Amino acid sequence: MGSYTFLDMAAQSLRKYRRVTKQIGKMSTAQKVVGGVALLAIGLTYLSRQQADDATHGTNAGPAAPTDENEAATEPVAPKQHARKRKKAGEV
Repeated sequence: MGSYTFLDMAAQSLRKYRRVTKQIGKMSTAQKVVGGVALLAIGLTYLSRQQADDATHGTNAGPAAPTDENEAATEPVAPKQHARKRKKAGEV
């Protein structure tokens, strides 16, 4: 039985979590505060870069304005969905 089951993976994850929490418990309060501030700075830097990329690439822009009078009057149409074949009782 070479494959991991869900319970095996969960148990291994808990062991790793306990190991990390023990190491964090050994750190001084100042080390924890500095580490937290560093993580916060990294997170804020990441978010600001994502927002800057979105602004330069226009991914947060709303829908484009219609260029023709006829386009303004028509509403977008949903794609057609194919009818599904009904299954008879007892079919899987």
